[in-house]
Amino acid sequence: MAKVIFISKNNVRDAWLSAVGQVLYNGDDIKTEYDKLEDPPSKDATVLIEIDDPLSNPIMRKDKTLKIKSKYGNSYDVYGCMADTYLIGSIQSGYIEEIMEGTNDHYIWESGVSFPYSYHDRIFNYTPFSLEDTIHVNYDLEYVDNEFVKKHQKLIQAEKIESKAESNIWKLTNGVEFDLDKKISEQIGVDKIPLGVFNFPKINQIEYIIQKLKDKPYSRRAQAITWRPLVDPYHHDPPCLQRIYMRIKENQLIMQTTWRSRDLFRAWEANVNGMIRIQKSVADQLGVEMGHYLDFSNSLHIYGNTISEVKDMLSRMKNRGEIFPEEVLDLMNKNE
Repeated sequence: MAKVIFISKNNVRDAWLSAVGQVLYNGDDIKTEYDKLEDPPSKDATVLIEIDDPLSNPIMRKDKTLKIKSKYGNSYDVYGCMADTYLIGSIQSGYIEEIMEGTNDHYIWESGVSFPYSYHDRIFNYTPFSLEDTIHVNYDLEYVDNEFVKKHQKLIQAEKIESKAESNIWKLTNGVEFDLDKKISEQIGVDKIPLGVFNFPKINQIEYIIQKLKDKPYSRRAQAITWRPLVDPYHHDPPCLQRIYMRIKENQLIMQTTWRSRDLFRAWEANVNGMIRIQKSVADQLGVEMGHYLDFSNSLHIYGNTISEVKDMLSRMKNRGEIFPEEVLDLMNKNE
C-alpha cells in the first residue's frame, strides 16, 4: 500500500524535519522521470502537513533572529532549519521577491525554454494560454455551430439571442453581433484562428481572493490555481504547485496549498517560506490574524541521488546535539 503520512507541528522547522525523517525511512521506493540510469529510486510518500503557527520559531543565531539578505538587498526572517542550505541559498538568491514581486517573470519570455513558468505569474497573472506555450502545443479555434447557438437555452434566457423576421442575431458583449443565419467564418473572414495569436486576459487571483473574503469571509470559493490543462501536460517541467485555498475562521486566515510533486529536501522549506508570505500579505489586507498553514503533496519525495546527503545532514545535526521531533530521532536510532 502506498505510504500516506500526516504531520502536525507548531513550526516550519519541526514539520520539515519530521517529513524528512518519515519519508526517508518509511517512504516508498519509486523511480522518477528525472532520474539517470545509475540513480537509485527516490523515497516517496503522499504527505499532509499542518503548521499551526507558521511565523513562529524563525531561524536564530546567538539568541537573535537571523536575518537573511537577498541579492536585492532585502533582509528576511527565515522559517525552517538552519541546516537546510537549499533554503538559505534560495532566500539569498531572491526567492521571496520571485514569489511576491515577480522579479523573474521576465525570464519566461527572455530565457529561451529554460524558465517555463513562475509561481508569481501563474498566481498573480493567470491566463489559460500564453505566447510561449505555442512552443509545446497549439490549437486551431473553430467556430461554434450556429444551430447549437440558436437553441442554447441559457443564451435565450439571458436575451442574447434575438429572433427577427429576416435573421437570428447573437448578441455578444461590447456591441458585437453575429447573424446566425450566415456562416460566422464569412463574417470574420477566416475559417480557423490559431489559439496562439490571442492575448488572453491575465487574472490576479490573489486580488480576487482578497475581494471575495472581504465580501464573504465564510466563502468556500477563495482559491487560486496554476495548472494550464491546454499546455502543462506537454511541458518537461510543469508547475508543482497546483492550488491555493484560503478561508477565514474565527477571525483567522487559514491557507491550504496542494502540490502534485515536491522535492522535500531541496525545495519544500523555500516553497513554504514563499507561501506563508502570501498568506501574511492577504491576512494583513483583510485585517485578520494568520491561522494555520496546511500543505498537501501528492508526491513528496527525496531523490535517490540526494539520500546520502540527507543522511549526512541528519547525522551532523544529531552529533551537534540539535533537537529533533521525537519520531525522527526514533527512526534514526532504529536505522543506525
